[in-house]
Amino acid sequence: MWRRGLARHDPLIALEFLTTLRLRRVRTWDDARVGAALAWFPAVGLLLGAALWALDRGLAGLLPPTAAAALLLAALALATGALHLDGVADTADGLAAQREREARLELMREGTAGPAGVTALVLLLLAQWAALAALDGAARGAALLLAPALARWAVVPAAACYRPARSSGLGHAAATALWPLAVPLATATAAGAAVVLFGAPGLLLLALAGASALATAGAAARMLGGVTGDTHGAVVEVAQAVLWLAILAGSDRGWLVATELP
Repeated sequence: MWRRGLARHDPLIALEFLTTLRLRRVRTWDDARVGAALAWFPAVGLLLGAALWALDRGLAGLLPPTAAAALLLAALALATGALHLDGVADTADGLAAQREREARLELMREGTAGPAGVTALVLLLLAQWAALAALDGAARGAALLLAPALARWAVVPAAACYRPARSSGLGHAAATALWPLAVPLATATAAGAAVVLFGAPGLLLLALAGASALATAGAAARMLGGVTGDTHGAVVEVAQAVLWLAILAGSDRGWLVATELP
């Protein structure tokens, strides 16, 4: 039974959904299988973080931190196909529209970025860039590894606490695939990474990611009647910005001590 559960929660689906990597023949997965792959979202986030860390090491000494930060964000957007950034823009446009609930959801489904979406993207990327440009030392490497993992885990509390706005789609799929494996496995992965990289205080970062997710999803749920796949994308990007800024503030004041990486 356990093996059948793991097969249903295929890690390769998570990898191919969250990144542009295609390690096998391209398939079309139904929403339920993608939702079940939520169990592996933090693990894929760790892989993305490791790639960012390796790129940052390669750029060290070649470019100033401000330029390196911009390239890191560009690389992350390319590696993920701007999946979550698209969710930010669509969610912002849906929430800003002076329309009824169904009309807001239809606008988000269209996927055309309007003024609110563009503004949200610019402000969010600016916050992420500012944090990465200022991070240094051991905290920088640990932040690059951890924030993408905890940000993708943040979909778990958002999906668990707010009902889906639609009866189909990725928002609905995530809400129906949380148990029995996705919540414990994703949370154990995220918590383990946080403790390894920041010790016990790393669990505060996990809690912060969860609080950020609930705030973002809650704002969307109030106006949309629930959450969608786009909302989950916004949850990821907002949590990532919050975490990088929190790690910057915590390390500067000595509240967080990062593990030294090789």
